[in-house]
Amino acid sequence: MMVILVAVCFMLTGCLDREKHLTLEQMQGIFEKHEIPLSAAKGVHPDNVFIKTLNKVKPEAFMINEDQLVSIYVYNSSNGVKKAIKDFENKTAAADVTAHKKYQVANILMIYDGVDARVDEVVQEMRALVDDTD
Repeated sequence: MMVILVAVCFMLTGCLDREKHLTLEQMQGIFEKHEIPLSAAKGVHPDNVFIKTLNKVKPEAFMINEDQLVSIYVYNSSNGVKKAIKDFENKTAAADVTAHKKYQVANILMIYDGVDARVDEVVQEMRALVDDTD
């Protein structure tokens, strides 16, 4: 009886954990594919809200187009991203935050403070990778 219970638990856990994950390396590859060079974010003020730790994760911060910040947070699950978004909203509720976009795809939160249509293409490809059923 105990063996059956353990087997059922493993099956249920396996069935529930079918969420796809993206890695930072995949993200960098997608940007590269769309000919958007990512360079290290230098000279960003340490108090910048777009490089703050959210839900216990510090982002990888990059610059594109020389002056637009892209922060990529990689979590273990989409639940981590949802908590991070709430954390961001709590930390910036009283702040005058510059225009930005937040993108949530699977376990990735990306915050972008610029305007470049190619970034939307990157996000579309991220979504396609996650939605692609095996």
